Amino acid sequence: MKKLVALILAAAMLASVACFAAAEEKPYAGQTLTISTFAFNAELLQKNIYDPFMEMTGCTIVADGASNAVRVTKLAEAAEGDYDVVIIGDMFVKQLMAEGKIDTLDASKLTNLDGIYDNAKAPMGEGYGPAYTFNRLGIVYAPDTCPVEITSFADLWNPELKDYIAIPAITNTSGPLFYYGVAAAFGLEPGKDDAAIFAKLAELKPNVKSTYTSANNTITMLNQGEICVAVLLDYSYATAKSANPAYVWVNPAEGMYGGYNMLNIIKGSKNKDLAEAFIDYYLSYDVQYAEAMDGVDSPVRTDIELDAEHAQNFTYGDMVSQLILPDWDFVTENLAAWTEQWNETFSVQ
Repeated sequence: MKKLVALILAAAMLASVACFAAAEEKPYAGQTLTISTFAFNAELLQKNIYDPFMEMTGCTIVADGASNAVRVTKLAEAAEGDYDVVIIGDMFVKQLMAEGKIDTLDASKLTNLDGIYDNAKAPMGEGYGPAYTFNRLGIVYAPDTCPVEITSFADLWNPELKDYIAIPAITNTSGPLFYYGVAAAFGLEPGKDDAAIFAKLAELKPNVKSTYTSANNTITMLNQGEICVAVLLDYSYATAKSANPAYVWVNPAEGMYGGYNMLNIIKGSKNKDLAEAFIDYYLSYDVQYAEAMDGVDSPVRTDIELDAEHAQNFTYGDMVSQLILPDWDFVTENLAAWTEQWNETFSVQ
């Protein structure tokens, strides 16, 4: 009997040692990281980021996916501690900062920060989160059904494209980029020539089948032949092309208007150390490379090299220095007025 008790005690001690070792190896075991993120490519994000990070740290990730605008509203209404990290577009980061929802982070804890482009390290100012991907706005069209060749934003005004195109709503991430593109197409300046810009948009209206808030729905319209031209961000092109390799991507002659998607900590997070570890992991070589190879996001790491097949879908390499980045403070100041005029212009869309 004494021998049996000794064996049981020994087994219990071994189990305790094993649990302690596991806890040391996985310092965030038992913690839950709640993320506000995109619904787009959820399965690939799970495979490339969430599952390996949970395995490495022992934490549990809860990902709440929805559109940018929906998530801004949810985060504004959420109680402190409901969310830890927000993964969202640049314009919406500015909105959340204005509402006091974004916390600063300790950049010294981000071991991967030195490996990314300088303009991705703190786009919204020192102390705030990095960008994990670049994007650029372009035009995608179906050459077999589109009646004209397209090389610029100005081409969208061709009367042969009546009821054939989809453009982003002004409240989308890509909406202000399109607004800037329209201005450039006609030699106008946002903020100074807004009346003239909206006059040009009113002229475009007969050609506009949809002012979209969902890129997924727009790609479906393209695939079904309801439209033959869509103004999209580059990462959406990868999804569209998987359905129809014949789709053509156009970098508009007016220039490559672009921006970032970013990683930030929500003020009131109960797991700030874990949130910083997650942000650092998102910038790691393995994650950035896997996301690029799966066609999800363009890399911000300078040491990632892509073959021509994968690079063609992304803002990558020399393109990074060619991006035209709006002043997001200026956009935020003017967005309410632009949105009101936009809704008046496209009221029946």
